[in-house]
Amino acid sequence: MTYFLLSSSLFLLRQVQTSYDATPRYASAANAFNLRITLQRCHHPYNPNLFDFYRTNFHDRPSKKNVPSLPKKQDDGADAIYTLKSRHQDEILASLRLTKSKNDNQYTFLRSLCVSRKHRRHGLASRLFKESLHHFDARHCYCFASPELVSFYQKLGFTPALEFIEEGQSIPKWMMNSYESMANRNSHKELKLYVKYSPSLITSTQNNLTEIVLLQHHTELSKKTATGWLLNDTQYADQFGEIPVNDFIENRLKLTLWKWGGSNDITYIENQISVLKDDNRRVYLLWTGGAAAGVAKGSGENDKPAETYIILDGTWQQAKKMYRKITPLWSLPKLSLQGMNVPPSTYVLRGDYSGWRKRFSNNDEGDGSDLLCTAEVAAAVIERCGDATCANVIRSRLDTFQSTFPPKFKGETDTKK
Repeated sequence: MTYFLLSSSLFLLRQVQTSYDATPRYASAANAFNLRITLQRCHHPYNPNLFDFYRTNFHDRPSKKNVPSLPKKQDDGADAIYTLKSRHQDEILASLRLTKSKNDNQYTFLRSLCVSRKHRRHGLASRLFKESLHHFDARHCYCFASPELVSFYQKLGFTPALEFIEEGQSIPKWMMNSYESMANRNSHKELKLYVKYSPSLITSTQNNLTEIVLLQHHTELSKKTATGWLLNDTQYADQFGEIPVNDFIENRLKLTLWKWGGSNDITYIENQISVLKDDNRRVYLLWTGGAAAGVAKGSGENDKPAETYIILDGTWQQAKKMYRKITPLWSLPKLSLQGMNVPPSTYVLRGDYSGWRKRFSNNDEGDGSDLLCTAEVAAAVIERCGDATCANVIRSRLDTFQSTFPPKFKGETDTKK
């Protein structure tokens, strides 16, 4: 039983979570207001409070009763409403809608961004945007907004489309057509088109890259010590600043995020697996008891199908439950990294209060050094696929991330209090 291989959060024990789980990645630990809020993806049928929130806060005139359109009942994973809510009062503080473009699913349309009038100027809009974009697995993003909001969107990484055009860069024709249509219908608002690209523009060559799919339990996003986000160049750059060109992961590894929030997501996950197979990709599940992972397709080989590796990202109990509930996973070939000479784990943001290291470790020492976090699993996979450079970038990011934690937190990993 070595399910601990599958996720960084598998090792996050209750005492550690109680102390640190509430601290958001994008807010200061000293900001008590932000410590009491959580991200939530809403599903149909929507809570009436969501409609009341938009009626009260969306328009300049609170008396105006109409609300923005919300995704329809059919939830295919390409259209979503996200909210930030107060943990204690169950109050909606901010909300937005993200929609994958039907013309190019690498682009996500941002709309209906709204913050409660009494909670504005607390950085909620920025936090909601960043966390929901990560949760939604959005790569490039665009929106239509009024000119007075240019400074706000620039802080989020958006650039007016006109600047790209003036510099001789192209904007997708379908996007310009959509903007012109929207501008014509709202001529009195003087809307502008803003675009946010990922750190590196992804081309069709990414279809030939090894792919890591993080099938993530919905609670992972709020865990401060989770490591899956280190694989995302945009998220890493937001946290640690500009990334050297040679350290971009998106040029070497295709990262995809699937969210598991319950049985309603089974059909979506099944459809995504079918899409991968239709694209002539070999799909594997990283799982205990599977075959040892051999050297797979490298980024320079074109005579073999590209490969996709699915990693279950959640606690040990959550990983088992996801596997048990998501029946499309059962038929996938399973791979294990055990016995493949993988570097020992350096992840220290976990405690050993229940003695799980000895119980679940498969090495001779029984010290748990073979129990990897999510980032380490991904690094091991991409290294086995022939890209040691990318694997080392991931491990370096993990080291940088862990260095930001106070020594006291890391010191609790081996002592029970």
